[in-house]
Amino acid sequence: MTIDLEKILQLKSNLSKIKLEQIYNYLIATIVVLILCISCFALTRPISVQKYHNVELLSEQHIHPLTQEMAENLKQQRQISLRQYFRLMHAYQKESVRAHRLPDAQEESL
Repeated sequence: MTIDLEKILQLKSNLSKIKLEQIYNYLIATIVVLILCISCFALTRPISVQKYHNVELLSEQHIHPLTQEMAENLKQQRQISLRQYFRLMHAYQKESVRAHRLPDAQEESL
């Protein structure tokens, strides 16, 4: 009996050492992990009709050939996830910025 009573008293003293700040830290960490899990799940969902229309438009344009090829590959898939759509939009943005910079660089070399 004394061993059990000692363990209970030891557990009680350990619990009293936990500060409110530690509880808040664990709560915040749990919330952050939960947000990350939900966002990862959301990235696997299929895209909407409007976003699919954007992919079709990018596959038909000829100004940015790398983005066009990437959009054509995505159109052949049965489902396009949000992650793939965001990668396409990022590639389009990078390619359009690079396309706008190229003429300026050519003018400076002349």
